[in-house]
Amino acid sequence: MKTSSRYLIVVFLVLAHFAQAKEDPRKPLLEQVITIRLEHETLASALRKIGDLAGFTFSYSPDILDASRIVSYEGTNKTVREVLDQLFKGTIQYKERKKHIILVRADTSLKDTKQVSGYIIDEATGERLKNVSIYDPVSLSSTVTDAYGYFQIEIPKPSNEQVSLSVKKLNYIDTLVTVSGEGKGLLNVPIKIDKEKLNVLADSVGRKLKRFWLSTKNATIQAINMINIDDTLHRHFQFSVVPFIGTNHKLSGNIINDYSLNMLGGYSLGVEKLEIGGIFNAVRGDVHGLQIAGLANGVAGKTKGVQIAGFVNANMEEVNGWQVCGLANFNMDTTRSVALAGLLNVGLRYSRGVRVAGLGNTTIGKQEGPSLAGLFNFSTGNAETQIAGLLNFSANDMKGAQAGGFVNFAAKNVTGAQVSGIFNAAPGRMRGVQIGFVNYATTIRGFQLGFLNIADSMKGIPVGFLSFVSRGGYHKIEVAADEIFYTNISFRTGVRQFYNILNVGAKPNTFGDSETFWTFGYGIGTAPRLSRRLFLNFDLTSNQAVKGNWIHAINLINKLYIGVDYQFARKMSITTGVTVNAYITDSTYDGYPDLFTSYKPHFFADHTNSNDINTKMWFGGKIGLRFL
Repeated sequence: MKTSSRYLIVVFLVLAHFAQAKEDPRKPLLEQVITIRLEHETLASALRKIGDLAGFTFSYSPDILDASRIVSYEGTNKTVREVLDQLFKGTIQYKERKKHIILVRADTSLKDTKQVSGYIIDEATGERLKNVSIYDPVSLSSTVTDAYGYFQIEIPKPSNEQVSLSVKKLNYIDTLVTVSGEGKGLLNVPIKIDKEKLNVLADSVGRKLKRFWLSTKNATIQAINMINIDDTLHRHFQFSVVPFIGTNHKLSGNIINDYSLNMLGGYSLGVEKLEIGGIFNAVRGDVHGLQIAGLANGVAGKTKGVQIAGFVNANMEEVNGWQVCGLANFNMDTTRSVALAGLLNVGLRYSRGVRVAGLGNTTIGKQEGPSLAGLFNFSTGNAETQIAGLLNFSANDMKGAQAGGFVNFAAKNVTGAQVSGIFNAAPGRMRGVQIGFVNYATTIRGFQLGFLNIADSMKGIPVGFLSFVSRGGYHKIEVAADEIFYTNISFRTGVRQFYNILNVGAKPNTFGDSETFWTFGYGIGTAPRLSRRLFLNFDLTSNQAVKGNWIHAINLINKLYIGVDYQFARKMSITTGVTVNAYITDSTYDGYPDLFTSYKPHFFADHTNSNDINTKMWFGGKIGLRFL
């Protein structure tokens, strides 16, 4: 019975040894965990036992160590690195090559450099922690623990015999480790979870995203440092070739600099006075002062001062000051600055100030103050003063002026002026002036000047070739007769203060004429109110008179009509009045039809000018009915 039990124990120990040696073939040899007991054994024998337990062999020169030295050591669940550290006390360095560990003499030539190494451990669980930041606040040397919690840091020119290292990890209490001048062995640094910080940050979306980032293979030492280290470090001056290759080393993202010079590009926590980058500057905090880059400036915090870039300025938070770039200024937050761009100015929140762009200005929010662009201005919120070569657009209220070469559009209320070469539109309330080829407003209080003016309702005057006001406007169809043309139909549209007149007229065939004598023309007028039903009319019209086919010569009848309009029923009225007529013809043209076949008025003027234009003038009258 005892024999079989002993056999089972031996088998179990063999299997356990095999399982320990084969623990994880991907784990570095120095991180293999073993349990070993050495009692007065030679160093050579101790190394063989360590290699047998961990599944590798040692390679070394007899010149660097005394293989016959007697050693004793006992360790449970220790890494190979920890065991070797106890045996050699920092006098030997270890290098892995496949299934071998090569032992070499420690380099003692770096007298001005202190090397510190060890493990960072969770105090509660004993777990070795990865992605822990360790740095020296004086020299800015830094490192991050590997997947097995191991770190090694070199500190150049330590200021004294003791070195204080900061140990930081997200959701753990910050720890300070002091290393004495004699300390050469591995450190085992326990750190505690900060339960209060963990609770506060538990629902932080940003922190969750950062932890997800760290879980990927693309996590870098610099990114880990920026997440772990909350300290704000300050330096008067820094120089870098590219991010993290410079005087601030891998802690660049945690340092605010007064002055920053980047040969190609740089990355920092902040800038207080001046930053110059050959290609780009990237700042994850705030910038104050002047920032210049050959290609791009990027700021994740607030910017106050001047940004100059050959290509783009990009800012995540509020901007105060000046922005100048060759291509685009891009701002995620409120902008209180003068922004000059060769192509675009883009703001995703409020814009307050002058913005000038060769192509366009886009504001996803309110735009307060002037906005000047060669092509377009676009705002989804309220806007004030937009000037563009082609298009101005406001998706909300508009105050000030919109001046566009082609189109002005304000989706809601407008207070001010819209001036364009083609089209102005104000679907909301308009208080001010619209000047363009076509003007449209839903409700307008002010003035419209254009070829075509359209409004739903209006308190003011539209002046143009045609004006239509749907509600409360002036719309009249008139059938009338005068002393020359017995049948005239005209359409009046606009408002009573100022309306347009489209007119056609015909004269029946007389004296055996085979073709109708007719006329067409255009005019303007006003109809001031005398009483509730009685109005005055002052009309000025000009009609071309033709007979049969079109006659290509001046044959104009110009009329000034002064009359009254009496509304005797709803949407019906009668009008009558006197006219002053001026008949203008080219005296060198003999193809005019005889206008006065049935009635010849008394001309109080008949004169031919030096340019052969004949003018005949007489008094006449008109009577008619109006509808609508």
